[in-house]
Amino acid sequence: MSKCSVMIFLALSLLFGCGDNQSAPDIDGSVDSGGPFTLEVVNGYGSGVFAPGQTVHIWSAASTTSEIVLPWTGDAALLAEPTEWHSSFVMPPRDVRLVAKAQSQALSLTVEQFDGSTNVPKTVRYCFPPAMRGVVIFSHGTGGSSTYIESPEAFALALALVAKGYGVLGTECEEAASGNAGPDGKIRWNTRFTADNVDLNNLQILFDVLETDGLIPVGTPKFALGMSAGGSQSHFLGTVGASTVADEFPQLRFNAVVAYCADASASKSATLSTTPSAWFMCGAEDNPEVSNDEAYENEQTLSGRGIPTDYIEHPPSPLYDERFTRIAGISEETSTLIAGELRAAGFVDDDGFINTNGDAIGQFVIDNPGNFPTIVAQVKYLGSIRTQVKAMRAEHAMFADYTQRNVQWFERFNPNR
Repeated sequence: MSKCSVMIFLALSLLFGCGDNQSAPDIDGSVDSGGPFTLEVVNGYGSGVFAPGQTVHIWSAASTTSEIVLPWTGDAALLAEPTEWHSSFVMPPRDVRLVAKAQSQALSLTVEQFDGSTNVPKTVRYCFPPAMRGVVIFSHGTGGSSTYIESPEAFALALALVAKGYGVLGTECEEAASGNAGPDGKIRWNTRFTADNVDLNNLQILFDVLETDGLIPVGTPKFALGMSAGGSQSHFLGTVGASTVADEFPQLRFNAVVAYCADASASKSATLSTTPSAWFMCGAEDNPEVSNDEAYENEQTLSGRGIPTDYIEHPPSPLYDERFTRIAGISEETSTLIAGELRAAGFVDDDGFINTNGDAIGQFVIDNPGNFPTIVAQVKYLGSIRTQVKAMRAEHAMFADYTQRNVQWFERFNPNR
C-alpha cells in the first residue's frame, strides 16, 4: 500500500470510526452495534452475556427477613426501577455493571389476641417502633389470617415500612377467627356499610385499645394495604370515612390505601372515597373474581373526582435459579434444584419465563411427585413456592417488586413526613 493510500485509509477510518472501537456502517447504512456484551450483577442475580437491545432482568440478593433494599448503583440510570429489588433494562451496546445495595433491618412481630366485639379471640401481629410516624394495617385475602404479614413478599414490604418509621399491624377478619364462612361460603372481610359490621367494630375497638395501652399515640396517621380480598378491604377502609356509618367508626380514617390484586368494585370506593387510593395489579391476573379492567375503570373514576390515585400492572419476569431463596429456609442449592425440576418438566420457555399457569403446575406436581423430588420435599414451603411461581407469572399473587413505590405512596400523604 502506497503512502497516499495509507493516508486515505486513515482518513476514512477517522470518519467512520474504524480506527477505534466504534461500529462501522453496514452497506445499507445501518450501524452494527456489535456484541454480545457482558452484564455483571454484584450482590444479586442476572449476570450474563446479552445482545444489544435485549430486555434484561436483574434481582437483588437482599434477604426478605432481615434486610431492606437500597437503590442500585453502577449503571443504575439504565434501570426501569432503580430503587426496587427487581428491575429490568434494555441492554446497550456496551458492558454493564450493576451493584445491589441493602442494609440490615430488624423486625420482630409481637403476637397477641383480643376479643374485639365478640367473644371469639382474634390474633394480631404488630411492631410499633419508637417515634412511629404512621401505622399500616395489613389485611389478608380469602381464607387467610394475620399470618399474611409474615409471608415472604408481605414481610419484605413490612421491613421497608418499619425502616421508614411506620408501625405495621397484621389483623384478621372475624370469619378467620371463628372459622365460620359467611353467606358466600368463603372466609372474608365484611365490606358492608352497616353499623353492626363486625370487622369494622373489631378494628374500632382494636385501635381504641392500642391507644389506651400507649402502643399507638393518639392521632397517629393510619394507612392500609392488603392482598386480594384484603385489598378490597383496604379500599373499603379508605371509604368508611365518607360513608353513612362514618360516625360509628371515628378510628377508621386513613391517609392512603393500597390494594394488591383487587379491583375494589365491591367497596364502591371509586364513587364514595375521599382517600388517596392505589391499585397494584398483576398483569396476567387469573382470579375470575378480579378484573384489571374494572380496577383501571375504578382508578379512573376516583381520579376523575379529584382524588389522588396510582395504578400499575406487574408484568411477568423470568425464572432465575435463586428465586426461591426469597422463602426463609430455602437455600441457594435447594432453590437451584427446584428451578431445575421446573425446567426439566418443560414449564420454562426458551426465554426463561414460566409458560404454564401456577395452579396447573401445582396440580401437576401433586399428580407426578416422582418428577419433583426436591419440590415435594419442601412440605413446609409448598404454598410459598406456588406463590413465587405465580408472582413470576404475574398471576394472582402478592409481590414486593414495587415496595418502594408503595412506601413512597404512603409517604406522599403522611402529614408527619
